[in-house]
Amino acid sequence: MIEKAQLMHDYLETHNTLILSTYGQDGPWATPVFYVNRGFRIYFLSELTTIHSCNLQQNSLMAASITEDYGDFRKIQGIQLRGHAYLVNSVKETAVVLVAYFKKYPAAKHILQTPTSFKGVSKARWHCIIPEFLRFTDNSRKFGERFELKLGDTMIQDKFDINEDSIDGSKTSRNSSHT
Repeated sequence: MIEKAQLMHDYLETHNTLILSTYGQDGPWATPVFYVNRGFRIYFLSELTTIHSCNLQQNSLMAASITEDYGDFRKIQGIQLRGHAYLVNSVKETAVVLVAYFKKYPAAKHILQTPTSFKGVSKARWHCIIPEFLRFTDNSRKFGERFELKLGDTMIQDKFDINEDSIDGSKTSRNSSHT
């Protein structure tokens, strides 16, 4: 099980765009967002007035997929997940996520340092997705090959949430609170 969780984690680490699906008063909505992950927690920036952010404020339940645009069905790989999202309010959590985001997207540092130069950036807030269930599809191994992971298994969750880099580069333990 840990090996499959590691494969999913590695896939998250090496991809950039997530298709986020939410549900609100006008029905279902899907939108692409850039993300960074810390363990299996997935963070993205978005203005609070976007449809998906408004939907999440009303109903935190969400689904998402992470994949590439394949021309050959035998090469399809990707993650589908469902869980809940919350608005990040913790200064410490925001700082840790910023460090990870700048490491993954160095050009974003300029954008976030000059937010008035880019539409919507000054009003953007961090959102965090906490997946409860993930499915990894890998047709490159065998057509229809897939496996699932339920993150209620604390042993798996702990493996990826403990000993992550802190802001100063030292190793820290993370707890599961999101305040």
